[in-house]
Amino acid sequence: MKKYAFSLETVLRARRAQEEVARQSLADANHRLRRSQALQAAARDAYHLVAARPFRGPGERDHFLDDRSRELRLAEAVEQASAVVIECERKAAECNAAWVLAGQRVASLERLDERRRSEWDQARARDESTVLDDIAGARWSLKAGSGAPPQ
Repeated sequence: MKKYAFSLETVLRARRAQEEVARQSLADANHRLRRSQALQAAARDAYHLVAARPFRGPGERDHFLDDRSRELRLAEAVEQASAVVIECERKAAECNAAWVLAGQRVASLERLDERRRSEWDQARARDESTVLDDIAGARWSLKAGSGAPPQ
């Protein structure tokens, strides 16, 4: 009997490669997400630091306008960082879904390979059993024809 060969081995290799690409994309997306979350936290901390400073007094209008301008810029930076985090979360979710799908495709082909390998093993065992039965039958008939008891 010929050696076992999975007929869809090339497809399985391609699916494994696709799964690896999807896994790497997910890792990159998660890295970008963590980095954007860190930048968002830094922007939020900078905003809270400036916003928590006490008012300097009624006579310092220029300082008040400068502080207010800085607060507005920092608030805008927090909003932009939050938008980036939301986009990175969306992208990471997409990458996760793609990775899960690729993994399911690989798993289904691997199950098919296992099933086919099991069927091949059963057929091989059946063939071996048939050959052994034929040998034993031939041996028995030879011994029975010579008058000696079969062993």
